[in-house]
Amino acid sequence: MITELPHATLLDRTIQWMYNKDGARHLQLVVSASRSLTEMPRADVIALALKELGEFFPVVKDAKLQRAHVVKEVRATYSAVPGLEDKRPLQKTEIANLFLAGDWTKTGWPATMEGAVRSGYLAAEKVMDGFGSRQRFLLPDVA
Repeated sequence: MITELPHATLLDRTIQWMYNKDGARHLQLVVSASRSLTEMPRADVIALALKELGEFFPVVKDAKLQRAHVVKEVRATYSAVPGLEDKRPLQKTEIANLFLAGDWTKTGWPATMEGAVRSGYLAAEKVMDGFGSRQRFLLPDVA
């Protein structure tokens, strides 16, 4: 077993996320905006992933890799351009009782799944404001 952690963020590495699946029998490693890996051969991606994972979990060096699969989805993460944030709409609109939620709205975070969740919380807060009930759903950023 590499780790019992359900997931981890691998800081300052190419491999950014680790998800522990199937009772620690399957680790899923994720890279967002992986342009540097697009042309890299599959074996090299796997070697890089094992090296970086081993920097966080030294037991990886003694583990036997049984199977590996590499998925390269070049359109999975968008690339922001300067000035884009100013074009993203807020959750509250000028139309009464119309609120927006989605990764494409202004959240302070990139247009990701996590940004979409933040947007939903912000939209719910605006809905509650409309009822005169000031509630906060958005959790503070992790520092």
